[in-house]
Amino acid sequence: MPDANDPDSTHLGSGDSDRPESGNSVDGIRPAADRFSIEGYPSLAELDAIDMAEMARKSRDHDLNPAGDPGPPPNALRQALGLLWVAALAALISVVYGFVRLSAVTDALRNRLEQGVASDPNNAAPVDRIDSLSHRFPSLMLVATVVLMAISYSLLVAIGKYHSRNCRNFYAAVVVVTLLCIPVGIDLLFGYPQMSVLIRVVGWVQFGALLASMLCTFRRGVNRWLPESERIRVKQVLRPGDRLR
Repeated sequence: MPDANDPDSTHLGSGDSDRPESGNSVDGIRPAADRFSIEGYPSLAELDAIDMAEMARKSRDHDLNPAGDPGPPPNALRQALGLLWVAALAALISVVYGFVRLSAVTDALRNRLEQGVASDPNNAAPVDRIDSLSHRFPSLMLVATVVLMAISYSLLVAIGKYHSRNCRNFYAAVVVVTLLCIPVGIDLLFGYPQMSVLIRVVGWVQFGALLASMLCTFRRGVNRWLPESERIRVKQVLRPGDRLR
């Protein structure tokens, strides 16, 4: 026990009392963890703890399923594929009928464009381009139908094969484009008295089957089976420490 009358012991005692505690500021300089904490934002230590917890969770999930096998595709994807086959069959019937009656479709479209010029010349097609439009547009529409259906099939198969949410999103985008084109094609190619009414019904069957197929890929079972979408967390992008550097 130090003697109170001993100057050396008094000096040592005062030195121990003047020693700063861990975590307190020294000469007005705050610790790094406190310097980078801003009111309303988590500190660096809190962000590191969140990252460590996320890494531990992913590691635990990998240990439970080391092969990363998501399991067999859900029934909704098989239903979507079946509906796509229905739409593809309807599209095939429309394309075959369109090419068989291509001459009649071309003449009907030319007459329609000429009537448009006569009734509303300001909003009609140019007169010198009526022949080229009536000859090229039907063939392009029919070929585009085949191409869009082939792309849709490839993307839908890729969803189950590669377990890809991006393929599902691309599939939905291609289907939406196809759905927008179908009513236009029905009207411009087959919307004439000399065309069979059944071919227009087939076109709407294709429309309904495609729409149902796309909706099947967004069912809850498919969303759970697909990997989680990568979202950018704002608290990781705007880290307080990075903003003050």
